[in-house]
Amino acid sequence: MHPDPQRAPFVLDTARHRTAADAADWISAHLDEVHALRREHGAVLLRGLPFTTAQEFAVLRDRIVGRPAEYVEKATPRSAYGQGVFTATDVPARRRIRLHNENSYALSFPRLLVFGCLTPPTTGGETFLGDMRAMPALLPDDLVGRFADEGWTLVRNYWGHYGLTWQEAFATDDRDKVEEYAAAQGLTTSWHGDRLTTTQHRSALIRHPESRDPSWFNHVAFWSEWSLPDEVRELLHDECGDDLPFNTFHGNGEPVGRAEIELLNDAHEKVRSAERWQRGDLMVVDNIRLAHGREPFQGEREVLVAMGDPVDRADCEL
Repeated sequence: MHPDPQRAPFVLDTARHRTAADAADWISAHLDEVHALRREHGAVLLRGLPFTTAQEFAVLRDRIVGRPAEYVEKATPRSAYGQGVFTATDVPARRRIRLHNENSYALSFPRLLVFGCLTPPTTGGETFLGDMRAMPALLPDDLVGRFADEGWTLVRNYWGHYGLTWQEAFATDDRDKVEEYAAAQGLTTSWHGDRLTTTQHRSALIRHPESRDPSWFNHVAFWSEWSLPDEVRELLHDECGDDLPFNTFHGNGEPVGRAEIELLNDAHEKVRSAERWQRGDLMVVDNIRLAHGREPFQGEREVLVAMGDPVDRADCEL
């Protein structure tokens, strides 16, 4: 019997293969079953696959996704292995990463995320998931209605010493290329010497392109100043004034208040679930239905991620 579809991932024991090539062939032969489980549960974890390198992980990824998705408007430190494979994050082990949908702030985003565990941590470090279809029912109707009507606004200040530089985020040191990208993607830019500010307005809820279910799909709480520890928020205001590296607003530009962010974060806690990583785990996640985060951990942790099957936001609007 399958668990509650809102709890993810569904774990499928696949510890029967001697080589990564054998595992890749098994995935190809059972791909319809894997995707059926992913559609039912939002995520499926294939347990016990014999991959030991980023290159072998990439081969397995290629059997699952139709085409890779680019990591655009980079916002978190990651190490690249090539072939579209990255560390899941290089954020320090002591920090908890809140639930978020990958690239929810972009006009194109991956439908699927594929995670792979080369080395599990000693303790903690779970990649937890949350069903974003459940979020609206856990929030006040007027708050959901406002975000549905107005969307949300993201303002980024690329300081460099707090977060990524604009050169790192856009993978270029050519300002003209940044301006071209911004114009195509609906970003407003403002330059202050070598510091860049970008502003973008996005929908806060979208429809899943397969199921057509509405999904809470944004970084409103993730990048709000009110999600930061008090000491970190105060330090950033001391150093950056009101030009924080990230901050979020209602669609009309009004700040999202602390009480509203607390409601969002409380709802996130109610929908989250997790499975401890084991060596050889490969997890396929529906990035539109499920948000993901990471627990703090101790010990070495090497979890990879690749993004696939990009979707245009215009095809998902309510």
